[in-house]
Amino acid sequence: MAAGWSVLDAINKNSKAEAEEKPKARFRTRDISIDRMYSNDKNFYSMEDIEKLADTIQAVGLLENIAVVYDPCEKGEYRIVAGERRWRALKKLLERGYEEFKIATCQILTPAEEHEEMVQLIIANAYRTKNTKDILEEAKQLKESLQYMKENNLTLCGVKLDGKIRDAVANIMKMSSTKIAQINSINNNLLPEFKEKLGNGEMTFSAAYELSGMTQEEQTEMLENHENGSSPTLKEVRDAKKKEESDDEQEAVSDSDTLPGQMKYPDDNESKEDQIQPDQEEEWQQAHPESIISLCYSCQRYSECNVKTGTCNHCDRYINKEEAEKTDEQKYNEQQDAIDRETKRKLQEKADQEKMEHLPSDRETKVHNVKLGATFFEDVKSGRKSFELRKNDRGYKEGDMITLHEYKDGSETGRCITKKIVYILEEFQGLKEGYCILGLEKIEAREV
Repeated sequence: MAAGWSVLDAINKNSKAEAEEKPKARFRTRDISIDRMYSNDKNFYSMEDIEKLADTIQAVGLLENIAVVYDPCEKGEYRIVAGERRWRALKKLLERGYEEFKIATCQILTPAEEHEEMVQLIIANAYRTKNTKDILEEAKQLKESLQYMKENNLTLCGVKLDGKIRDAVANIMKMSSTKIAQINSINNNLLPEFKEKLGNGEMTFSAAYELSGMTQEEQTEMLENHENGSSPTLKEVRDAKKKEESDDEQEAVSDSDTLPGQMKYPDDNESKEDQIQPDQEEEWQQAHPESIISLCYSCQRYSECNVKTGTCNHCDRYINKEEAEKTDEQKYNEQQDAIDRETKRKLQEKADQEKMEHLPSDRETKVHNVKLGATFFEDVKSGRKSFELRKNDRGYKEGDMITLHEYKDGSETGRCITKKIVYILEEFQGLKEGYCILGLEKIEAREV
């Protein structure tokens, strides 16, 4: 592949006749008890906001399958490849007493080689929000897994790995190759103490990258200068590097036996490993120093520019690459999105104004009579089911009363429950347009 390996080549197998098992729109599913699943030891991602995710699943259900492979062991039968946060959230709901969340529909994956499974796990988590610690570990695991697979002639979903590994990692993580090289420099060279500060958000990425370019002795000295627990700033690191470079230049001039401008040839007894081989290029290259204030890295003329720098914040030849390369369709879609956002904003303003004009205290309490299946009547009556998913075609308002009449076999049984609407949720991801979730507070139950 002349253009280098792309993860899309592994995902889109229509052009890969040699693929061993082609991905498809349909896949095997099975309803599995969450007690039969177990955590994947390869999953290094942080598990945050599980309680919040559990609340979301309780309100709208599980919107995305958990992906598992059948691999029985002492921990369970099915190892989770994708969806561990969802699995943990379902366990929380089970602890709260909601037995209906014990069974989950799962996608059954074909068992893969351990390095391929690691890549699959990372691709499955591409959508999630990650902290710095997750990103550093993700780049490290991807590089190691892909390099192993390439060196051992393994395939990813049947596709051979060609091209540079760094480009493949950048493609999967949706980052530039330059940024990936910087992350690699931090993973390989930064002291563990500084890496921990970066992962905890106590140090900026730029400062950490500049530090990774210093020797272990220089980093240790910098660490000792911040024994009070503070972290070095980008300016402090750069000032220290400039001072060290200035000292090295002076020492080189005093110790050198050559005249200024002369080339120093290697000694005869210097080993070949210590000599620079110009025809050998390391596959995982170090990046050009980058700063968060630089314009160069987003410029369309970056590759042809001879004055690019990591500290540039103004340029009379700057062309925004992302904007310049947009297609007519992308520009049209952006315009339509802007119109939709403005329309939504105005409609919301109008709705807010109407809501203020018709406060609950200014209107009579409305009673809505609705049908309720006998299957759910006892759960609603006991308060175990404290919400209702309804099509909002009746103008439900907070403070309204809703009377739920039990129906069985097409006829009303005579039992009913009256509840007060205390909460309405209309805009929520996964909620079908025109529907709402009503939070209910029990008032009375009546049986005939």
